[in-house]
Amino acid sequence: MSMANASGTAISRFLALDSLRGICASMIVLLHFHTPGIISNSALVKNGSLFVDFFFVLSGFVISASYGDRITNGFSIGKFMGLRMGRIYPLHFFVLMVFLAFEIVFATGVLGQADRQPFQAPNDIPSLLASLFLVQTFIGPDGTGWNGPSWSIAVEMWTYLIFAFVFRWARPILIPLCLVLAALCGIYLFNLTDRYLNVFHDGALARCLFGFSLGVVAFQAHKWIAARKELPAALATLLEIAAIVITVQIVSISGSKPLSLIVPPIFFGVVLLFSLQRGAVAKLLLKPPFLLMGTLSYSIYMIHGFLEYRTVNALGCSATITESGRRQF
Repeated sequence: MSMANASGTAISRFLALDSLRGICASMIVLLHFHTPGIISNSALVKNGSLFVDFFFVLSGFVISASYGDRITNGFSIGKFMGLRMGRIYPLHFFVLMVFLAFEIVFATGVLGQADRQPFQAPNDIPSLLASLFLVQTFIGPDGTGWNGPSWSIAVEMWTYLIFAFVFRWARPILIPLCLVLAALCGIYLFNLTDRYLNVFHDGALARCLFGFSLGVVAFQAHKWIAARKELPAALATLLEIAAIVITVQIVSISGSKPLSLIVPPIFFGVVLLFSLQRGAVAKLLLKPPFLLMGTLSYSIYMIHGFLEYRTVNALGCSATITESGRRQF
């Protein structure tokens, strides 16, 4: 995450947040690689789809830090979107083509029915085109065809575009606008479905906007705090431990319940606190193994679905994956 302010001065990377992103990506992988074991059946892992909302809050924080002032001061929105597409789209396209290649091989009859994606939604041409153009959450049935996790990067791209115009034209009211938008998205999700925050098609854009808006506010709060006296390391450590305990508890008990709507505000606090990188937990996250997880997090997230299906094929244990677990992409 390369940062720069309006004057072009470099801003330190938030490496602890990179590491947390890697941990959240790993939690989602654990969710989808379902086994009969204790870890896989823990409430935290079963509700692991909620860690996607950490990505949304972090994206709001990062985009606000990297581009907020620059777009306000005239940086081309088209160039901004091109840079984001260049960062996100190549791997999305590659993985989608890998899925397509496997489907073609399957269609030739070389592979049997057991070799196909277990419980995979129909992978037809319309859904392929929708995925290619990143509109799969707006059309078609409420499901996740092809590469399921790509729903989140699709809504992120549209959120980038929305906030590019917010940064350009509504900067004087940025914080109140983001808070109102987050509240409206929460209300919308509360009334839209009995899954509340845990949606990945209908309501997915609102879910992303909810977290992204809070991430933008988190960066403004970070700047305000960082400009004042540093948080004492001992107090920061206590707050970091408390933040982890609260996050684990809330995710474990919320799932697809109304309580899930409090998860983005929880992640707002986590992102803000760990962006300061003052406590012992944040320092631990700066160790090489965690930094490597952060570096690989996007790749882990995007390719794990295909690897899951192929692993199940190889082991011949499709029955160990429940349809409900697979569909929580």
